[in-house]
Amino acid sequence: MKEPYTIHLDEVDSTNRYALEFFHEFPDATLVTARTQNAGRGRLNRRWTSPPDENIYASFIMKNLPDNNWQYAAMASSLAVLELLRSEAPEINAWLKWPNDVLCAERKICGMLGEIKSGADNKPLGIVAGIGVNVNMPPETLAAIDQPATSMLAETGRNFDVKKLVNRLAIFINEYYSISFTCPRELYRRWREENLLIGRCIELETGNRRLTGTVIDLDDKGGMIFEHDGERTTFYSGDIRINKQSITLT
Repeated sequence: MKEPYTIHLDEVDSTNRYALEFFHEFPDATLVTARTQNAGRGRLNRRWTSPPDENIYASFIMKNLPDNNWQYAAMASSLAVLELLRSEAPEINAWLKWPNDVLCAERKICGMLGEIKSGADNKPLGIVAGIGVNVNMPPETLAAIDQPATSMLAETGRNFDVKKLVNRLAIFINEYYSISFTCPRELYRRWREENLLIGRCIELETGNRRLTGTVIDLDDKGGMIFEHDGERTTFYSGDIRINKQSITLT
């Protein structure tokens, strides 16, 4: 495998916006990272706290996803972060929460935001996968976030070299991106295996609806098969609310 191509920025409004702006100039599989963001954001336009040198702020450019399956971007990115955590901090018990979060118990340690790049004719050209990993974020900053959150520091009591983690992430995400070409069924199998909500009762927010039901399965297109009031529907996006009891790890 060739050496990962990474661009390191000192400060930027958003690595996703930067990657989208220079999408044509950068080669496929470019990882854009920054020391800090002044306008970082997550899913549903939530603000993503981006203090300098504390966390990973990165965006990965994917121009050649097989069959234009955008869900492969979420699969590859989340599995890469999971492998990063397990290799650098094996004491962290992390798991994947559909559609694209990484959690420790019920606390988010990584969030992602995928944005499609379109051409002049609105034809999709690829996707930028934004990745934010809480690394050295202290407890007082985590407490100010409007949802349960954690960091590698909070989980282990250790500080980490963010630049080293970024370099390792570049390797892992390139590996999983390659798997999406060589064996997409294997990428799906690993991603499905790491999602622990299958068979569990959850609350799903989608559009203006809030539904309580059971996660039946996850399909190979990244969809969640959800049963509510005896009916099964496949969702490809949404916000899941869970509780500690529903995700007890054994």
